Parts: sequence; C-alpha cells; structure tokens
Amino acid sequence: MTLQAQAEAFVADMHRDIPQAEFMRLSVQHWDGQELALRAPLHPNTNDKGTAFAGALASTATVTGWALLMLWAREHIGSCHVAVYHSELRYRHPVEADFVAVATLPGELAIAQLRERIASRGRGRVDVQVVVHSAGQEAVTLTAGYAVWPVASAAGPV
Repeated sequence: MTLQAQAEAFVADMHRDIPQAEFMRLSVQHWDGQELALRAPLHPNTNDKGTAFAGALASTATVTGWALLMLWAREHIGSCHVAVYHSELRYRHPVEADFVAVATLPGELAIAQLRERIASRGRGRVDVQVVVHSAGQEAVTLTAGYAVWPVASAAGPV
C-alpha cells in the first residue's frame, strides 16, 4: 500500500472514530512520509462572519499534527498513542476559502531523540509545526508538543 493510500485509510478510520473529523470533512491532500497535508472545505467550518471558525482551524491544525505522528509511528515504531500536551496558535489572516493544514516532521535529531526516549523510557515527546494555508496565504501557525507511547505500554502519557 502506498503512503498516500495508508493516509487515506487512516483518515477514513479517523472519520469513524472521531465524529468531528467527519463533520469537518477532513481529507488527505498528501502524505510522503515527512509531510502530511489535510484539507478542509470552508463549509461546514464557518462562523457567523462567513469565515472559517477559529475552533475549526485550531482543530484541523492540531489533528494534522497528531495524524502526522500517528502515521510516522505506525511506520517506524508500531501502533502508538499520540496526545497533544501543549500548543500555541497564531491566527494571521481570516480564512475565506477552503484550507489545508500542513504538518512536517521535525528534524532528524528530534526524531532520533524521540525514538531513543520511546525505546528507553516507553514514551517520548516531540514538537511539531503546522501551517494552515488558504488562498495562497499562511493563515494560521501552530506549534504543538505531542507525547508518543506504544499502545502496549503501561507507561501512559508523559
């Protein structure tokens, strides 16, 4: 199965397991093993002003970072839990059209440290950057910390 097909299957499962993701109509634009892009239509993610609802933008950015690490972990570690433990959002421009959240794996050193921590402690943490694009602009940026731990581990989140 291609990486793209794996991501599409993952998002289909996400729609089943996280009803909000289905309601928001999130879909995969691309997944190449390093970068995940999830797209969302403006409708049904609007507010009373006809622009994207800030909560929908925050949710899309956060879930894109989460999905990035879930897909990466499945490929490199096995089945894992991923949970966000802190985030900082910056809303730069109103979103008046469909939008795409792009999450990129951190650098090789951060990924190596994450793998080492999971191997030695049963859990690890890593920061992920996500940018939400719309109409050719960077509309929202997210910096978030995620905890990652194997499903079989009793260690739980960090």
